[in-house]
Amino acid sequence: MPAFSLPGWVVRTLVVATLAAGFQGCSLAAPGDVTAPAKQTVVSFLEAIKRGDDATARTMLSVAARTKTEEMGISIAPPVADTATYAVKEGEVVSDAGDIIHVGTTWTDVDGEGFQSTENVVWVVRLDPEGWRVVGMAMRVFEDMPPLLLDFEDPEDMLAKQEMVAKELQRRATAGPQTARQPAGPQQPARR
Repeated sequence: MPAFSLPGWVVRTLVVATLAAGFQGCSLAAPGDVTAPAKQTVVSFLEAIKRGDDATARTMLSVAARTKTEEMGISIAPPVADTATYAVKEGEVVSDAGDIIHVGTTWTDVDGEGFQSTENVVWVVRLDPEGWRVVGMAMRVFEDMPPLLLDFEDPEDMLAKQEMVAKELQRRATAGPQTARQPAGPQQPARR
């Protein structure tokens, strides 16, 4: 099944959070945290992606997202670098009914030249009949533009946004360094 593919640095960014350490030996949330089940869904989703287990990652999607991405042959588990790590941060209830939660994650990776990058990704998780399920994500791709919102239940829109990002990257690359994407956080050579 072909993977949904953004440009390399975007894939690394998306996968970075998805990827490594996370919550080994740590509690996901404080007692009484109503967002804890949604956070656990995100951890399960990211761990499956980290293992390259597309089938398990798909089970963490809503039925609509699973069905539509399968129909279009889109894999939601991109290849993951061994150096990538993620941390799940706060969760925020964003619907009056309490059935939609945004779960913040931080994605970190070191590229081939030893530069570390850290990005923030927010996962949209909804309470469906089968439990908490991932339905989308948001991340800032360009500092001077609104965050990119990907609705996994609308793969046509995801593909259109992928194309928009690729065109914008190309436009910025040909326009010169003053318009190139600026990382969200500082980049530093990784210590070896």
